[in-house]
Amino acid sequence: MGVGGSFLRGQDDDDILGTDLDGNGVIKRIPIEIKPRGKLGPLRSVTSFGKKSKGGSLRSALSIDLENPEVDRIKKDFDMYKLNKDNEIMAMQKKEQKLEMENKRMRAELLALQNTCTKLRNEKESCLDAEMQALARASAFESDRDKVQRQFKIFRETKENEIQNLLRAKRELESRLTKLSHGFTPEDLDTASRSEETSIGNSNPGDWWTALESEPSLGSTVQLHQPAFLRGPEFANSVMELEGPFTNVNKDDWSTALANLTQVIPAIPDHSISSVCRLYISAPNNMHTEVELLAKEYAPSLKSLCESEGRGLVIVHLPYDDSDNLSPLMVERQIKMRKKQIELASVFLVLLGDTTNRFTSFEVKHGHLESTEIRPTVYCFRETGNKRTSLGEVKEIKTKIKESRNVKVISGYSSPSKGAEMVYTELVKIFKMELGVSLREKTEAEELTTDVPELFEGVVWDVHYDYEQMEALGYAVHSSCELGFERYYERLNAHVSAAGPLPPLLVTGGSGSGRSLLLSKWIQLQQEKCPGTLVLFHFVGSPSSISADPIIMIRRLTSQLMQHVTTPPALTGDPGRLVEEFPRWLEKVSAKSPGGTILILDSIDRFPQVDVHLKWLLDPLPVDARVIVSCHEDTCLQTWRSWPTLCVESLTNKNVKELVRAEVATLDAFVSPEFESKILTHCRTPSTCCPLYVMVLARHIASFCQHEDKLRGSLDSLLTTVDCEDLYLVIIDILRAEYETDDTRGYMRQILCYLCASRCGMREEELFRLIPNLTWNLLAQFYEAFSSHLLIKYHSGLLTFAHEQVRQAVFDYCFGKDNVDVSFEATQQELVEYFTNFLHPGKVTCRVCDELPWLIKLTGDKEMLKSCILDLCVFQRLYAKGRCSELISYWQIVGGDKNSMPDAYFTATKKLEETSGHFDGLLTPARIADMYETLGRFLKDMGLLKQALPALQRALEVRETALDPDHPVVARSLHQLAGLHAQWGKFCTAQAYYQQALEIYENAYGSDHYLLAKELDALALLYQKQEKHEQAEPLKKQAMSIKKKARTPRVNSGQLRGIDLLRRRTLHLEELAMGSDSPEQARTLNELGVLYYLQSNVDTAETFFKKSLEMREATLGPDHADLAQSLNNLAAFYNDRKQFDKAEPLYERALQIRLKYLSGDSPACAGIIKNLAMLYKKQGKFEKAEPLYKQAVDIREKSFGPHHPSVATALVNLAVLYSQQNKFSEAEPLYERALKIYEESFGPSHPTVAETLRNLAVMKYEMKDFETAAKLYKKATEMKESETNYAGKVLSRRSSSGDTNSTIKNILHN
Repeated sequence: MGVGGSFLRGQDDDDILGTDLDGNGVIKRIPIEIKPRGKLGPLRSVTSFGKKSKGGSLRSALSIDLENPEVDRIKKDFDMYKLNKDNEIMAMQKKEQKLEMENKRMRAELLALQNTCTKLRNEKESCLDAEMQALARASAFESDRDKVQRQFKIFRETKENEIQNLLRAKRELESRLTKLSHGFTPEDLDTASRSEETSIGNSNPGDWWTALESEPSLGSTVQLHQPAFLRGPEFANSVMELEGPFTNVNKDDWSTALANLTQVIPAIPDHSISSVCRLYISAPNNMHTEVELLAKEYAPSLKSLCESEGRGLVIVHLPYDDSDNLSPLMVERQIKMRKKQIELASVFLVLLGDTTNRFTSFEVKHGHLESTEIRPTVYCFRETGNKRTSLGEVKEIKTKIKESRNVKVISGYSSPSKGAEMVYTELVKIFKMELGVSLREKTEAEELTTDVPELFEGVVWDVHYDYEQMEALGYAVHSSCELGFERYYERLNAHVSAAGPLPPLLVTGGSGSGRSLLLSKWIQLQQEKCPGTLVLFHFVGSPSSISADPIIMIRRLTSQLMQHVTTPPALTGDPGRLVEEFPRWLEKVSAKSPGGTILILDSIDRFPQVDVHLKWLLDPLPVDARVIVSCHEDTCLQTWRSWPTLCVESLTNKNVKELVRAEVATLDAFVSPEFESKILTHCRTPSTCCPLYVMVLARHIASFCQHEDKLRGSLDSLLTTVDCEDLYLVIIDILRAEYETDDTRGYMRQILCYLCASRCGMREEELFRLIPNLTWNLLAQFYEAFSSHLLIKYHSGLLTFAHEQVRQAVFDYCFGKDNVDVSFEATQQELVEYFTNFLHPGKVTCRVCDELPWLIKLTGDKEMLKSCILDLCVFQRLYAKGRCSELISYWQIVGGDKNSMPDAYFTATKKLEETSGHFDGLLTPARIADMYETLGRFLKDMGLLKQALPALQRALEVRETALDPDHPVVARSLHQLAGLHAQWGKFCTAQAYYQQALEIYENAYGSDHYLLAKELDALALLYQKQEKHEQAEPLKKQAMSIKKKARTPRVNSGQLRGIDLLRRRTLHLEELAMGSDSPEQARTLNELGVLYYLQSNVDTAETFFKKSLEMREATLGPDHADLAQSLNNLAAFYNDRKQFDKAEPLYERALQIRLKYLSGDSPACAGIIKNLAMLYKKQGKFEKAEPLYKQAVDIREKSFGPHHPSVATALVNLAVLYSQQNKFSEAEPLYERALKIYEESFGPSHPTVAETLRNLAVMKYEMKDFETAAKLYKKATEMKESETNYAGKVLSRRSSSGDTNSTIKNILHN
């Protein structure tokens, strides 16, 4: 076979070889092998063809014979092959046609399916739309149904109340008619209901004890029911002896009285409710040693004392050197700033040697002599022996102080260290009194109740949030602007007095229009006009402040509503439950309040998510509740605009003129006609006719009225402004130019920068640390200037902006476009670094928790924020103040949720437990256990029961390990675990925990301690949840028995704690204002002793009673009429404590004193006679008791007549005494006479008659007259069995038997 390589190659074949060879000789293009198409024929002979020459052509060499048979065969094969291929092609074409037809059919089916799917999808969407519409209609129907149900409920309750009132009026009329039929006069009807008050000697103010407890009849154990018109100590307690204070006071009256006390709290000085205690020190230069010793050695202890009660301490001292040559203007500023700081002080301290400075007399006069009743004052005089020219002024001051007799004076020392120590001792007493801290050590049980107040029924009364709102109310009330408000008052009064359920009243207005001022003034007027109405209010400050948290507001208002419930539950911290339950509490308390409830919410448009948290405002409100809200007219929600609206309009030109004059006059200044005309000409637009704008202008005129040139130039600049923000910007520039010098330049801007960057404001000590070289003198001057122009106010112990417009103006002034030196973010970062330094155990205060997490949130550093809220001290502070919603919001920012919180906090607590003993010994096992318990309670509040269990169990383990397993604190952990399992539904486990806690408390405190009663109540409630009423009933009775022994009225402990705090402060203020010993002081001590007794604090109560008695003896003499009151109260205290030997001489002496001033039949003497007679009988001194009981009979006969039921009660008491002495012949006629009086008054079948018959039967039995005794007892029993038929029925005399025989004779005859 030939190949391409054997062929001859010419020049044109280089493309195959030669040039296509690479350097390695490889052929890149492969030639194709050519196969011959046929065989060559046989060779011809040489002779016939000859020899072919070399070099023949290729054509001749490849020539074939076309007629060869082989060709035919190949053709046939080719034809067959072609035919086969044609057949295959035809088959493939048919198959292709078939597939095409199938494809068309499938495409048609697919198209049909697509059309069907589209149709189904459209139908599905239509169904979904129909479903959504149906759900919307169902939701609307459900909402309408709920509204109709609530409206029907309100309507039903309203009608039920009306029916109850009608029935009550009907019963009263029937009672009056019945009494008239018995011969009572109309005057008797009016005084009968007050017979109890008259009889117990309450005509003497402060006689708080029950003086005419009636004595038990022989064998009686049941208290009788009697008609309402016969209530009184003589009859109401004629069978059962009631001991102790306030036994005749209804518990609802107690709750009302205590609630009314909370209404007058705003009347007390602002510094008494501030979150900071301020000590102002007045001391000349020669007393600076004592000042430095106080600041260095004793101030930390005082600060720690205040912080332990949730308050701060600020010590203000404004030194002055007489060598300074001050201009008249500077002297004026010094006087103003000292006056302002003294007004803010809660305690005034004066240190004097033998010299004074230029302002000492002014400080003494303004701080004490002109306001003796406002604040505690301490004077410290050091004896130096030096005689100097100023000694005359010191003598004059000492003389005035001694004449005032209203201060604590420390003198007779020469060493500054000794003086500082004595001052510190006295300051500790004063601050403890200010803080409401007892001077004695707390018992172990009191520590338990202090640590976990919600364990012992009732809510925690967070007075600090309440005090903040009271300060906000007082700040507005003190304003002189109320011009033109009369027409608004009428609209508010009309809304409150309107009948039926009403939607909220919306008060709208522009910026500075006086909405908050209007509501504050009206609240004050409403409390004075209707003291029985419960008025709740909330003023929202800056949108970033804590007051702008709607959950905190709802929690605070809920706690106030709970104060009016006898046994309130524990206050939850769950935001969702708070929002859900608040309308129910509002409805419940409003129905009980005599005058209803008024709720005022100011600036609600500043709340975040207000439409979610206050959505209950859109629902029908309770019938007895009225809600008034205010908001800015530009930010009012559309859903609120359908409410009744009161729009606060701009001031008229006449109002502007009157307001300027009134505001200037309050500051002892005047305004010239020229300046007044300029102001009236300028104030023409709504933004310049608002009260805030006019008041700021007036304040500026009053500040510079003595300097007309300065006032003229500044007023022209002020009158170029168009609104409040522009006005504030110009005033800041004026004050900066007026007050700053070359040495103090920049301080004012720094102060304003920090105030603007903070959340709530800044304390003075914080500014001193942040701004180097800032002094009290400089800060006090700035504060006086700012506050007088309504830029800054002192609120809750913080320097903060007086109005929201000031914040906007200060932001533009400090961080505007023209100020590139410092940025808002940089200032906030400085504050973050400052507060971060306090993130250590023992250093975390409420201020750190208020500011630091919020500031970190604004910086956007999520890791730092998470680290901050994971700090257990911060967590404990936030939870203790009820700010769970804020804590949860921080977790949401860092990407966490309610499920991730438990593990994070539990891990953090375990890590902290590993460092136990560090941080100067602050992390003790007890502290670690408290942290675990706080975490468990928090998770339990959030409804995370499963996650709360490990924390509470770990708290129990730590306490059992660190303390004895039978320690009372362990019982507290058991109580928490029991409550958790009870909420979880694991009643058996909860029962075991409760029983274990009961056993621990009983072993520690005995069987009569009130902690035991609380556990019994909790266990009884657990049984009730399981429908085990037969087991719950004895536990409730046992708990009630313990509570009765404790003699504590059923009022909320939070109320008593709040009133106790105010009482203590009032007492100390009176003590300092009137001297250590005074009659008024003794009266307050007496009342405070009663208050302590109500809290079962018998030791402290006894101390106050004794001190009151000693003070009255010292100030009034041994025979004064008021002394009998203290003697009677202390005797009643000992009588109640079964210390009869101590009570007897006190009663006897009290009776002797009152007999000197009053007749023997007077109510005051009758009370002591009754008590003393009972005391003698208890001791078995019948010979002494008998004449007193006879005297009691005589007194009642003279007071009420011989046929009054009170006389019968006294006769029964005397008969019981005779029976105990076996003087039956003398007792029997007394019983018969008493029975006759009872029958004539109440009818022969009254329970009182039955009880007297039973006593007579007992006497007959002791006389061996068994037949008569049996008949009498049978008759009494029959009457008692039918008691339900006659308990509320009063029979007239004519309904009794017509003959004159007594019941005894009738019984014996039968």
